[in-house]
Amino acid sequence: MLRPGNDKGLATPIPLGLAALATTTFFLGIATIFQPQISWPPYLMQAVLFGGLVELLAGMWAFAYGDALAATAFSFLGAFFGWWGLVYAALPVHTAAAASINSVAAVFVVTGVVTFYLWIASFYEFAAFNLVLLFLWIAFSLMGIATYTGVETLATIGGISALISGVIGAYTSFAGIYNATSLKEVIPLGEFNEVRQRAERDEMERIQRIHAAERVDRASLRA
Repeated sequence: MLRPGNDKGLATPIPLGLAALATTTFFLGIATIFQPQISWPPYLMQAVLFGGLVELLAGMWAFAYGDALAATAFSFLGAFFGWWGLVYAALPVHTAAAASINSVAAVFVVTGVVTFYLWIASFYEFAAFNLVLLFLWIAFSLMGIATYTGVETLATIGGISALISGVIGAYTSFAGIYNATSLKEVIPLGEFNEVRQRAERDEMERIQRIHAAERVDRASLRA
C-alpha cells in the first residue's frame, strides 16, 4: 500500500485491517469446513468484534490516511463480517430460519461480486493484498452458491479459499508491520514497479511540501 498519511503524522492502518480480516476469514473457513453451525457462536462473536468493529475502524482510519482502496475494502468487509456474526447468531432461534437461507445466500454472492471488483482495483497495489482479495471473493461466491443449492462440495472449496485468504492476509499484515518498524522492506510483499515509483514520487512531494512550509515559517519569523 502507499504511505500517503505519513506527512499527516498518521500510522498506517493496513496491518491492523489485514490482521482483523485474516483472522475472521480463517475462522470462517474453519467453521464452514469442519464444524456444525451449533458450534459457531465463538466465531460469530469474533466476527462481530474483530472482523466487524476493528475492521470498520481500520477502514475509517484508512480514509484519514488517504488510501481509498484500503478504506473501501476494510469498511465494506468489516460491515459484512459484522452482519455475518449477528445474522448467524440469530438464525438458529429464528422461526423463519429456513426461509432466510436464500436471503443469506444472496448477501454472500453480492458481497463476492463487490469483493471481485475490489480485487480488480487492487492490481495496482501489492501482489499479496491482491491475492487476499482474490481468494476472498472466490470464498464468498462459492459459499453463497452452496448455501442456495445445498452442494457441500462448493461450501468446502469456499472454506478452503477462505483459509488461503486468511493465511495470506496474516502474512501480509506481519510483513507490513515488520517492514514499518524496520523502516525497510525486509519481508517482500510483491510491490509492482509502478507502485514503488508512485510511492517514491509521493515521498519526494511530501519532502518538498515540508521544506516549503519551513521556508514560509522562517520568512514569517523574520518579518
